[in-house]
Amino acid sequence: MSKLELTALNCTNCGASVTGYEGKNEVTCDYCGTLIKIIRPKEVKIRNQNLSQENQDKLNNHIEILQKAMRAGNYKEGYDYCNKALEVDPSIGALWENKAICSFWKQISLFDDDKISLTDAKEITTYLNASKENDPDSETYADAADSIGYNLGLITKLKFDVNIKPDKKEGEVPTYSEGMLKRARKYHELMELSFHIMKNKDTQFLEFVVLDLSNQNDIQWLNLDKNNAVAQEVPDAIGYDAKKKREILINVIKKHNAEYVPPKIKIAKQKGVAEMFKWILGSFAVGSIIGVAIFQGSDGVFIVGPGSAIIGFLIFQNVVKNQKHYVYFE
Repeated sequence: MSKLELTALNCTNCGASVTGYEGKNEVTCDYCGTLIKIIRPKEVKIRNQNLSQENQDKLNNHIEILQKAMRAGNYKEGYDYCNKALEVDPSIGALWENKAICSFWKQISLFDDDKISLTDAKEITTYLNASKENDPDSETYADAADSIGYNLGLITKLKFDVNIKPDKKEGEVPTYSEGMLKRARKYHELMELSFHIMKNKDTQFLEFVVLDLSNQNDIQWLNLDKNNAVAQEVPDAIGYDAKKKREILINVIKKHNAEYVPPKIKIAKQKGVAEMFKWILGSFAVGSIIGVAIFQGSDGVFIVGPGSAIIGFLIFQNVVKNQKHYVYFE
């Protein structure tokens, strides 16, 4: 099966120009080190013998234009000519696959909000499903689905890393608004969708979601209830059962990777009374040393006293007050 080579390729992760991709299915970006699965236009072959000569000529013309447009990265024109070709013969799977590829690139942007996030990539999945329905024996479907699915997962993970940040404070502690948590949930769902799109399953993006739902990044999705059992932490308004979703995804991953070991759930826990007492004593002890270092007399003699210890304690407390104690659960 021949491949239609691209005339240019940019990294899905950082946008840098990529070289040395010709004839390869995947390539590593020299700039950011990301492994890219190359999304090439699919070769379209006319097999319908019942088309009139006029329609065959029209279809050949549409196919030639759309493939040239896609090779050059002009996905808007490629999309338009996919539609024109499908009006002539909707039974060709490669046309639907090319339309899905054009839709992916039309809707995506590296850092800004994009239509894929807002529409759950419905266009892409609709066109890939149309390929399966109209041409179940398409020779190009698996490659199209795998490359689109992988790159959708890759760029969604990038968006998660860049965009999901604390956006409000509870007292002096940075935390996440309901809107930000809903956005994180949306990215989780897109990474899960990327897995389902792929014909040859790659679990790495599901594994990232499980890692996040295990509180291993920054969001506290789960916490302990009054019986010290793992329970939901985020508000019900988010519409996300993080505990159940984590369990479901772990089971899915294990079906495809029997050696997968899920991360433990990381839960921040306040120190007990005994631990706090030891911490306070330690703070005063270290604070005294800090205070002595700060308060030095004009004759070079250190001034030691309650004041220096208290000042030192306050400085030391300010350094360590945000440190957390964590416990881990399966």
